[in-house]
Amino acid sequence: MINIGIDFHDTISYNPEFFKKLMQSWGGNVYIVTGTPLSKKEETIKQLNDIGVSRTMYVDILMGFEYLKEEMTMEHFHKMKKHKLKHIKNNNISIYFDDNPFYIDYLRNNGVTTFQTVLNDEYLDEFENKNNFFTCNLQRNQFDYLKKEVV
Repeated sequence: MINIGIDFHDTISYNPEFFKKLMQSWGGNVYIVTGTPLSKKEETIKQLNDIGVSRTMYVDILMGFEYLKEEMTMEHFHKMKKHKLKHIKNNNISIYFDDNPFYIDYLRNNGVTTFQTVLNDEYLDEFENKNNFFTCNLQRNQFDYLKKEVV
């Protein structure tokens, strides 16, 4: 049995229909992973329910540590990547889905098979303007390395 972990914000929420089908058909345990603080677990469950992800589709939600948005410096992201890895290791998760290239890079280099959800430009544009803490914009220009003229 292979356990999977799926990031919630901008992974499941980006394409809930795909991930609901994956969760419903997966033969192993499914865990939802989020950097959202544990104190917001009930709010997170409601958000999942609102997009049709019911409690029967996953074993548990693995929450982030407590923090304030004002504390979201680079140190926050370094701490969170280690926090996520600890959740993944403690729950024997072999495969992990996340949109954030910062976390994907760290986890793949720590023995986790990772799949990055690639967000389209329209989605990136929409959320970049709504939230200054929108980390998915790390994907912006990720695939532009061949657009520059080679000399």
